[in-house]
Amino acid sequence: MPEEKDAEMSETKCRILLVDDDPFVGEMLAMILEDEGYSIETAENGHDALEIFRSTPDIGLLISDMNMPGMSGLELIAAIRAASPEIPVILLTGTEDANLGHEADEYLLKDENMQDTIIEYVGKVLASKALKTNN
Repeated sequence: MPEEKDAEMSETKCRILLVDDDPFVGEMLAMILEDEGYSIETAENGHDALEIFRSTPDIGLLISDMNMPGMSGLELIAAIRAASPEIPVILLTGTEDANLGHEADEYLLKDENMQDTIIEYVGKVLASKALKTNN
């Protein structure tokens, strides 16, 4: 029976593209998400993230830092949603800004609680996407 549960859980976890120019934050979040059974692709900038997105057709969620050199998180979201409008997005940001909700499905403050709340946010965004898909 445990094998059935493991197989069932692996089918429900999606591949996540995680983009952050701070290697420490990226590695920390990737480890947390991998421990929860998600498959993670990482990039340290928007240009690399676009290449990964274009070459990995099964990306089911984008988590992106807001402020990155070369291409901002908002520019990355726009480019990815031009190709895949339904992809759910969590934007990582250092400041609270109610206007970010228009660009992303959710935004997460980069603070001391981020590592405790990332799984909750991922679950919430993916559940919302599943509800939209089933309706």
